[in-house]
Order: sequence, then structure tokens, then C-alpha cells
Amino acid sequence: MLDQIDKLQNQFKEKNLDGLLISNYYNILYLTGFKTLTKDEREAWVLVTINNTYIFSDGRYFQKYQISNIKYQKFRPKVDRPLGEKIKYKLISSEKGLIAYLREIITEEKLRMIGFEGEDLRVNELRRLEQTVPAIKFIPTDKLLLIQREIKDREEIEKIKKACQIGDQCLKEIIPTIRFNQTEKEIAFRIEFWLKEKGLNIAFPPLVAIDQNSAIPHYDTESNGQEKVKKNSLILIDFGVDFQNYLSDMTRVVFFGKPRTEQINVYQKLSKAQRLTMKQCRNINSLKKIDEYCRSRIVNHGLPSYPHSTGHGVGLEIHEYPKISQTSTDVLKPNQVFTIEPGIYFPGKWGMRIEDIIYNKDSQPVVLTKFPKDLII
Repeated sequence: MLDQIDKLQNQFKEKNLDGLLISNYYNILYLTGFKTLTKDEREAWVLVTINNTYIFSDGRYFQKYQISNIKYQKFRPKVDRPLGEKIKYKLISSEKGLIAYLREIITEEKLRMIGFEGEDLRVNELRRLEQTVPAIKFIPTDKLLLIQREIKDREEIEKIKKACQIGDQCLKEIIPTIRFNQTEKEIAFRIEFWLKEKGLNIAFPPLVAIDQNSAIPHYDTESNGQEKVKKNSLILIDFGVDFQNYLSDMTRVVFFGKPRTEQINVYQKLSKAQRLTMKQCRNINSLKKIDEYCRSRIVNHGLPSYPHSTGHGVGLEIHEYPKISQTSTDVLKPNQVFTIEPGIYFPGKWGMRIEDIIYNKDSQPVVLTKFPKDLII
């Protein structure tokens, strides 16, 4: 975590900043390991200055921070600066809130320009800061930490690998349990229960779509999920695992009974397009061109293009940078982790998608999701 903070601080001079006020739940987790109960409320803030990092939160999390901080220092390799000296906890209470602490720190460290997350901070929050801390100039930044998070370190890679391995094993055990007349929700529940029994969480609500529902790329199994497995059904399963806050994402197609000749042919073309696209990650630097390549492999077979991106980054969130899409300006870099997930959909009939996670190791793509992609019957 000290490395992540150092990388951020190294950008301050270029951005003409004395510090950065962080409000995004995942960016706080990324920099400090500090995790609140919900990501949808402002239960914590972080201020990183040139010399220090401060967490601001209330008494509910103070003891949790102390315990996790001790554990982290105990097991991490010896470093020049202990984590406890680098990250300071500021207890928010009815007597002293965020604004009072900011005023103190600004005076002590002689700060003049503080950045904030332009993509996250709300307008009313910015106005309050500007009105109550007039001694400082607040500068919007654009995805500063989101872009930094795009490049994973060794510890992050290992956690994503483990999440992928668990996902492979989950699907291996769940597919044989699929039965005639099971609903989409029942299959999704079995996936989630399998993980819960092992003390793990899902990365996102599993998407299980049967027959005509598989033609809806972002089908909502939670809200619907009543379609049942029938003879010769096509079942699309898209799910992920949360392992120590880092996620996996994988999609496979299962046939319950004998697939039709048309389905076999389409699946083979989709599988080949996905496999060749992953190989092209060695040769093509532009992720927009990777997207174009994948689509062309499908369209050239007279099949419809898909209405979503070819892939996305994965880490603390299921959709991160880089973007592999028709409008992406991102490029391939070492230590990115992303998906390749083309699909073919026939509305009202059926659809298919194959998704794997790629680790761009030293600019050589490594597939982390190992579950077989042969026709699963």
C-alpha cells in the first residue's frame, strides 16, 4: 500500500498539487486497505499530501483500523517507513469533523492546492468545501487513481489469480448439479451458496440466462430468473468471485441436451474469434483495434456484432480500466488485467458469450480463467 501512495505522491508535482482529497470507496481501499460497511455512503475520506496520508472516519471503524494496521505491519516485509507512521487516523465525531481537521492540516503543512476526484465528488460537497475551507484552492482531477489502479502489482495479481481458480472450481462442481425444471434463480443461488459455504463472496449477482433470455446481454437474473431448464436448453452463466476484495469474471455456455447444428456452428465461430483475439493481444497495442479485430472475426462470418464492449479491466471493481471498446483510447501495458468477452445474440431466440480474464504479463497475455471452453453438454 505504501507503493500505491508513493506512486500517487509522485504525480503531485506534475499536476501542481500539494495533496489529493479522496472520496471514492474503492480508491480509499486501494490506497490504505481501509474498508467501510457500504460503498454508497460517505463513511470515510482520505487526504494524501506530499508527506502524509490521513484517514477520516468515525468511531465505528477506529478499532477495526487499529487491528488491521497491526496485522498488516506484522506480516508485511520490513520497510523504511512503518504503515502506522505513513497513515494517520483522524476520528470524526460530533465535536470535530472533516472540515476542522482539513483546516488544521492545511495550516500545519502549508498546503495551497488540493485536488479532488472530479468523477466522484458531488457538487454540493465541493461547494461546502470551498465555502468552509476558503484558504485552499480545490482542483478537479480526472481519473487520477482509476488510471493508476489499471496497472496491478504482484499482490493484486495473485489475488485475482486465486479468485479465478476458485471460480473455475465452482463452475466445475455446479454444472453437474443442473437439473430439468431448475430455474435461473436456483442455479444462481447454488453458485452463491457454494461460495458462501467456503467463506467467500460473489463479485456481482450471478447472471444465469436460459434460452431466449441468453439473447439479452445484461439479463437481470435477480429481478427475473424464472425461466426453467428444458430439454435442449441453452444456459449462459456469467459470474465472478471476490477473494480478499479482488474479483474474477467468467462466462460460459452450457447445453442441457443436444444443441442444434446452428448453435454448434455459431459457438465454434464465437470460440475461435475469442481465442484469436486473445492471441492478438501480443501483436496489437491499441485496445480499440483489439475490439475492431474481434468484431470483424464475427461479422465476416455473417453473424451480428455484439452491443457491448469486447472487454474491460478487472480488479477491486468488476469494471475498471482499461476499456476494450469501439471508443477506447487505452493501450496495452504490462500488468493490466482485463476480460475478452465477445458474444453473438439472436433476440427472442438465444445468445452466447464467452469470457475470460487476461493478465498481460510482460506484454504476453496469460489466461487466468482455466475452465474449459469446449462444448459443455
